[in-house]
Amino acid sequence: MKKIMAIILALVMILGSAACFAEGELSETKQYTLEQVVILSRHNLRAPLSSNGSVPSDLTPHSWINWSAISSELTMKGGVAEASFGQFFRKWLAQEGLFEENTVPAEGEVRFNARNKQRCRATARYFAAGLFPLANIEVEYPGDDKGTVDFMQPVLHFCSDEFIAKATEQVASIGGDAGFEGIAEQTRDVIRLIMDTVDMQDSEIYKSGKYGDLLTDGSGYKMEEGKEPDITGAIKAAYQVADALLLQYYEEPDAVKAAFGHELTQEDWATIGRFMTYCLEMKHGARLVALSTTHPLIQELEKELKNEQRKFTFFCAHDCTVLGTLNALGVNMGELPGSIETKTPISVKLMFERLRDQEGKVWYCASLVYPTTEQIRSSELLTLENPPQKYVLSFEGVETNGDGLISETDFFALFERTLNDFDALKDLSALPDAA
Repeated sequence: MKKIMAIILALVMILGSAACFAEGELSETKQYTLEQVVILSRHNLRAPLSSNGSVPSDLTPHSWINWSAISSELTMKGGVAEASFGQFFRKWLAQEGLFEENTVPAEGEVRFNARNKQRCRATARYFAAGLFPLANIEVEYPGDDKGTVDFMQPVLHFCSDEFIAKATEQVASIGGDAGFEGIAEQTRDVIRLIMDTVDMQDSEIYKSGKYGDLLTDGSGYKMEEGKEPDITGAIKAAYQVADALLLQYYEEPDAVKAAFGHELTQEDWATIGRFMTYCLEMKHGARLVALSTTHPLIQELEKELKNEQRKFTFFCAHDCTVLGTLNALGVNMGELPGSIETKTPISVKLMFERLRDQEGKVWYCASLVYPTTEQIRSSELLTLENPPQKYVLSFEGVETNGDGLISETDFFALFERTLNDFDALKDLSALPDAA
């Protein structure tokens, strides 16, 4: 069965690659003109928190690979990959006519903003260098001379007792009728796979009982205003180990070495990747939670999208930022093809394009743009001939035309609905049942 699943996964990756950026895309085939691009990006490859005393280091007898960066910072491979991403966009935007290649943008035409984390600021700078190699692009960040506000901080901007109760219900529903017990049941096999891969049973610290029993202990969820929501218990420790394991798989060319000598199938790695998405959905996927954590960001995105002077915007934060934004807006999506992280892969870009048709009508395209798992592992350069994936998105209750585009009126009504739903958090009975 594992061999069959591995073959299916490989076919999905191959077929998914063919559905990337086609040459000319909408602008040539349907005569749309690209006028603006706004991107919310996850940072590129970082080093995990696997130093001495961290959970991943405690829960394995093995040594993790020697990372090219200190804990949580962008690795050398991540920097090169992000510069390649920027160069792809340089070629693509020139092809679409938004910028001439090697242009130096006029004042106000572009904006780059990143969270004040090394991995986020560095990702933005590498992308900017690839996109505008002859320009000195300024990257705004909280703490700079402008007094930039951290509108991408993934913390709860509204919290009440009623909110906590309702949001916890939504999180627990991931486990079905059994709630958090169901979550423990659903994740037991993948936690066992993670434990076996890092030989956790041979870790002296694990054997000491410091982390309990990851296969039988329960898991939970905690929320507090002004702080990031978080999972607790056995699933959190497993998630932290899986994070380091997946990052090691991306960085280390030898898959057996990445798995500490174990021969994992593609489906095994995909299972670990899905577990990462599952945990991320627990932390930031419930719509009530997403509405609360992303409110300032949704406001800032709307402001950028309505900025007539702006041609290109790049915001850089985290996987939880991208996922929270998607869920706050009410996205409809399945698993992303070609990626073992099924919703927010490494360096994924939530991209909004403003397009104008031949009759002068404005349309918007929302999509996720990301490298495949194989492109990441093989350090492939992204080019027009070897593009990243592009997955066009749709949203609950929002109509699209035959090309998957949203009318200008419906697009901004989507943002207005999301902002109004945040205001309704003070009176949850005012929210539709789907919230």
